[in-house]
Amino acid sequence: MDRLREQEPSYVLTSGDPLRPETNHEVKPGWPFVTAKPDLRDGRIEAFTDWLTAPENPLFARVAVNRLWQWHFGELGGKPSHPALLDWLASEFGRCGFSMKQIHRLMVTSETYKRASDAAADFTESQRIDPDDAMLWHFRLRRLEAEPIWDSIHAAAGDLDLTVGGPSFGLRDGGGGNRRRRDATVSASTNSFRRGAYIIRGYASSRDVTPNFLQAFDVDDGREPCPMRTRTVTPPQALFLMNSTEVDGACGVFASRLQKETGDLPSAVDLAYRLVLTRRPSIEETNSAIRYLENDPARLKNLAWLLFNLDEFVYVK
Repeated sequence: MDRLREQEPSYVLTSGDPLRPETNHEVKPGWPFVTAKPDLRDGRIEAFTDWLTAPENPLFARVAVNRLWQWHFGELGGKPSHPALLDWLASEFGRCGFSMKQIHRLMVTSETYKRASDAAADFTESQRIDPDDAMLWHFRLRRLEAEPIWDSIHAAAGDLDLTVGGPSFGLRDGGGGNRRRRDATVSASTNSFRRGAYIIRGYASSRDVTPNFLQAFDVDDGREPCPMRTRTVTPPQALFLMNSTEVDGACGVFASRLQKETGDLPSAVDLAYRLVLTRRPSIEETNSAIRYLENDPARLKNLAWLLFNLDEFVYVK
């Protein structure tokens, strides 16, 4: 906050251009849906947040927890299917001082979140009664968004840069990512592969509004509000995981990591499954992978490619 600038007059901006103010139309600080004049003695932001989180305004907490629910369960409700649950979550949100971390923890440790997505034969009657899963009797199958896919690939490879803040980065080849040389000599400490949240998006005369990789996995360009992304299954998604320079490079670095951190191929297979799919392989999967490797560590790169292209890698089950 800049206290000096707060004292300067503000004007209606023609076409939103700060260089074209309507100097005959001064604007006072406030917001249009408040009848009483706000108390701005502690600052404009403080006044707004005090009003927003006041007990007399329950809508804020309801909307906030509804968005968090959508993030974890894939549905953003209009008319709530579980109004009592929504009210309880909203009250818990206020009780814990509007801590999103606490509500995230509450949701992901719930029995509802722990349910499997497999609606097998045992649930035939449930499927008949509630085919849309409105009562959440199983977890909805969900594809990972673009940024978590990017992060998961590089986390497995071991070269994901977890630095918070700083500049964004661009994708040079429409989805292939940074085209610098990738091999076993590249250490995790010198890489420049940042989290997917830092991929450049937005207008520039020298590039598309959104890189092809983000477009393929349904990332909106940011010019309009997007409370919930669309979810598609398209050939460009498969082609990125199969053929992109980025995935090919990550597979090579991942294979080098497996050889460095394990002493034999069975251990490498076990570690590969744990890093990519967050589970240990079954006996059948281990035996199949060992046969595929043919006692050749060089084929670990191909095994990494196979794991990145499994449905289980890009879907939350």
